[in-house]
Amino acid sequence: MDWEPAGRSADKPKGKKRRGCLVAIVVVVALLVIAGVSRCGGGGDERLDWPTSGLATMLPKPDSDAGSVIANSDESFSASVDDYTQEKYDSYVAQCQEMGFTVEVENGTGTYAAYSEEGYHLSLTFFDSSVGSMNVTLDAPIEMSTISWPAVGAGSLVPAPTSTTGSIDSDSSGFFFAYVGETSAEDYAAYVDACSDAGFNVDYDRGDTWYGADNADGVSLRVEYHGFNTMSVRVDVPDGTEAEPAAEGEAVSTETTTPTTDASGVNPDFKATMDGYESYINEYIDFINTYNSDPNNVVGMLAQYNEMMQEYANWTEQIDAIDESSLSAADLAYYTEVMGRVNARLLEVGQ
Repeated sequence: MDWEPAGRSADKPKGKKRRGCLVAIVVVVALLVIAGVSRCGGGGDERLDWPTSGLATMLPKPDSDAGSVIANSDESFSASVDDYTQEKYDSYVAQCQEMGFTVEVENGTGTYAAYSEEGYHLSLTFFDSSVGSMNVTLDAPIEMSTISWPAVGAGSLVPAPTSTTGSIDSDSSGFFFAYVGETSAEDYAAYVDACSDAGFNVDYDRGDTWYGADNADGVSLRVEYHGFNTMSVRVDVPDGTEAEPAAEGEAVSTETTTPTTDASGVNPDFKATMDGYESYINEYIDFINTYNSDPNNVVGMLAQYNEMMQEYANWTEQIDAIDESSLSAADLAYYTEVMGRVNARLLEVGQ
């Protein structure tokens, strides 16, 4: 399977990307993981034609002619390489290191991840089976600019980070998601402490690179440190809860109210399409998580995998056909909210 999305336009404003782009990029990671199911089921005979454009040019060509390029653009590259051995994998890691992927290295058994000095993130995964394979992904840095933290909506319920450099992916009354740059691991830890002090300390779960908690009104917060001085902030507000930002330095409160309208005038057919897409993505990620927890159950999952790939193609066609410029204000707001939740859910694949 070869898929080469169009690159970025020359006049694209800094800090902005096509909303569907993140979906495509992160789903590619899922496809790479699940590709092992198909190969073990008898696939893997495709010829690997290493691209001479896009992000592929930043990486060495693997020592194999078997495999497939799944995505190649100026923003993301993904490929599955078959007929690979441990020796070839070790050699490829060394070649990538020579090309500069040596920042914030994570080197494990069959895995290698690192940034370049420019912020490009490389991830390699080696599957040592009867027919070895290697997955390669490379992502460009997240485009950021100066941002203003929202004074209303879901984002206003959490403290504003110290850094004003970032990219807000979704901002609505019910959902907020943003990347924040120029944030060190220490800055991330301090921000988590600030969120906890602001009331997000109910049923909390804290690790070195993530923090999840609710406040007393059920608003959920997820903060993650992704490396290369970048963190993400996600806020989910329960239905029927109205956000009321507190004064500076005070904990944020919410008040439960009864909605007077449904979806603020969103077209029912459009809403059904977006709800169906979100439902499919949730099912898709659940399937991936099941495979990751039991990768030996290949035969039992192959049929479901094939069905989900057919559905994925159908949903991709429907979503790509949506012209955002033609949507009503209500439909566009709902589209943005759903795509924000979808993007955040898809990011789980790369954790």
